[in-house]
Parts: sequence; structure tokens; C-alpha cells
Amino acid sequence: MLLKPGEQLQGAHGSYEMIEVIGQGAYGTVFRARDTEGNFVVVKQLYDTGSGSAEDFEYQRKLFHREAEILTQVNYPKIVHGIELIERDPDLFFVMELVQGHSLRKVFDDWRIANSNQPFPPETVTAVGIEICDALHYLHQLPGQIIYRDLKPENVMWDANQQVCKLIDFGTARFSAKSRKVTQGLGTEGYAPPELYSTRADVTFSADVFTIGAVMYELLTGESPEPKSTPRDFRGFDPRIPDGLKTIVLTALQLDPLRRYQTAGAMGDALRALGLQTTGPALQAVGAPRATNLHPLLSCFCPHCGAVPRTERAVFCGKCRTPIHTVMLRVLPRNTPPTLLYLQKEQSILGRTDPDTGIFPDVDLSRFDAGRYVSRRHATIKRDGTQFFITAHRSLNPTRIDGFAIAPETTVPLQDGARLEFADLICNFVIRPVVQQ
Repeated sequence: MLLKPGEQLQGAHGSYEMIEVIGQGAYGTVFRARDTEGNFVVVKQLYDTGSGSAEDFEYQRKLFHREAEILTQVNYPKIVHGIELIERDPDLFFVMELVQGHSLRKVFDDWRIANSNQPFPPETVTAVGIEICDALHYLHQLPGQIIYRDLKPENVMWDANQQVCKLIDFGTARFSAKSRKVTQGLGTEGYAPPELYSTRADVTFSADVFTIGAVMYELLTGESPEPKSTPRDFRGFDPRIPDGLKTIVLTALQLDPLRRYQTAGAMGDALRALGLQTTGPALQAVGAPRATNLHPLLSCFCPHCGAVPRTERAVFCGKCRTPIHTVMLRVLPRNTPPTLLYLQKEQSILGRTDPDTGIFPDVDLSRFDAGRYVSRRHATIKRDGTQFFITAHRSLNPTRIDGFAIAPETTVPLQDGARLEFADLICNFVIRPVVQQ
């Protein structure tokens, strides 16, 4: 069954609440979701919409399984990290990290629009090339020796949070170990080497080297290489491109696999030896997007000076540049997955909605309180500058903090991680940065 925003998905590593749809296709949907720690993640659901044949859908299942198999084994800062595969026959769900930012394709296109259609400066291309070489070299060194095969600007994300380029979309990646045979095909025209279209040629690490060269060629010239041919030179393009960089790119684009660099690591070493790359993040010089605040503005504050952010996507305090934090209540019901509720007022009343008496607390706990033990106005959480306090109200069932009952109409300090009990409903008080570094 296709998930909808607001619904929960339970996995082995936690539960995930669907926030919004960020992509949709013939074989499923991609959601921005949130785990029980308040971290945003991506949930990809493979779902048979009936738009294709049974054979096509079964093939998509294999690609889906392969991507999950690879990314859940990978833990490298320049490759998107897979969290877990959840199977609910016949549907599959893959939970992975959310990369804040844009694809290399969008960053490149935005740069050209803003700069009279000019491609990236050589220094930027070199820095990007080194990061991609590092990521592919890491894959080549893993047990099973993974060949990525489908590198293109659409499959590289600029992580605006960590300020690095990351590989995504591993559906076409393959293992090259002898026990796991690599198959041909599944490249992208203009980026794929000729051996991916041959049933006789061996596919080795140099296939990924070719695709690195193709991406760098486009970033330097604004044009992807002609399919099945090696560019002779860079005539007609920016004369500031150093000869050494031209040589490295053209070497990577040789049609004969034996004439290329044999590994991404070797190509990365050659790029580093040029001494051209920028000293900061690879795409910093071209104005790539920064990380943004995905949490509700009204639940955010500065933990240093107490100021509230002025713009919805601000990550740092406009007064003191301290990272902005958000405030949440993690509700832990007995028979349903944990849920996060934002505290979106400086003073929030927590309790149970009662339409008959016209009582509507700021934080409604009714849906977690089947036994109706929580009072209509059970407690109040207040922020005073950078400090938080909880006040227990008169109720048949007490309010507890870290196991100790709070006397009615008494106010006590509230710290991050505190365990709160409203009758028999258990919650955690959570303060966390809006962007995890």
C-alpha cells in the first residue's frame, strides 16, 4: 500500500514519519521523512502502480535490492549512506540519509545561467574531480570491488550541510569480484565507456575512470563528449584550462581501457599533483547552496542568546551566529511508534482536547491517550530566554520529571533529554540543532 504524508513506517532501526512527497515515478514514491531522533531522512517506496509489465517491475525490484545492499554497507562521507531496507511484501522501502543541497547538474546549470553560459573554472572542476575520484576509489577498494558505472552530474549531490560532493543512485552499480560477474549495459550515453555496450569486453575500474573524465569534460566545456569517440583536444574552449588538466581528462576518456588510468585512485593522485584545487569545499567558489532549516520556524531559537530566527530557512542566529536549535517532545506511546511534536510557542499548554468544553491545548496528546488519563490542561512548558521550565497543573494524575512527581502549580527547570510523564504517557524533552554537522 502506498504511504501518505503523516503515516508511520516501522523498521528494525526505528520508526519514520512521512513528511512530504519529494519525488514520484512509475515504480514508487520518494518521501522526506523524520526519524524518532528528529533527523530528516529519505524513504524510497517501490510500489507497483501497474503502469509497466510484471517483468519490468521484477527488474526494478532487483535494482532496488542491489542499491540497498550496497549503500547499507557503505559508510563514507562522499557517498550517500543507506540506513535500512524494510520489506512489506509486495512493497519495499529503503531508508537513507537526506542530502541537503542540489545535484551537480543543477549547481552547474545555475552557475551557467548566472555567468553568461560559462562553464566552471578549472580549479572548481579539479576539486570536484578529486572528490569523485575519492568516492569511486573507496568503492573499488571495498570487498567485492564495486564498479559504479553510471556517473553523471545528475548522480552527484552537493551536500550543503557537510560541504562535500556525494554519489547517489546505486541501482546500476555492480560487484567486480570474480565470484560476482559484472554485466554490460546500463550506462548513460555521453558518459559511458564503449565496453559497457560490448558483450565481449571486460568491465574494470577503468570504466569508472572514463565516466569521471566525461563529467569533468562537461564541467570544463559545457558539452558532454561525443558518444564512442575521444575528444582530440580542448580547442575553442577556455584557454585558461591548464595543459596538465587537459591531459588528465583526455587520458581518462581514451576508448581503449588500457590507455586510461586504471583506477580512480590513480586519476585522483594525478589531479592532486596539479596543485589547482581550491583550498575550501569543492563547490564553495561557485556559490553552491547552503544547508537550510527544515524544522518549523516557530519551534526554533538560539541557545546562546535566546533570539528567534527571522527567516524560515536560517541555520545560524542573526545576532551571534550560534547554530539555531529546535524544541520537540518525543512521545512514546505504549502500542504505537514514537512520534515527535514540535513546541511552537514560548509557552505551550500540554493536554487533551475537549471540544465539548472548548478546550484545545497547544500540544494535543489526545491521540496517544486512549485511556483518557491526561488532563485537559495537564502541564505547561515555557521558554525564558535560553532556559526551559515545566509547570504541573492540578490533575487527578500527576506530572513527573525523571521519575519524580511535580507538585501542582509548581515550576521546575527542564533540561534536554528529560523524561516526562503525563499520567501514564511517557515523553522525552528534546533540544537539538536544526542542522546536524
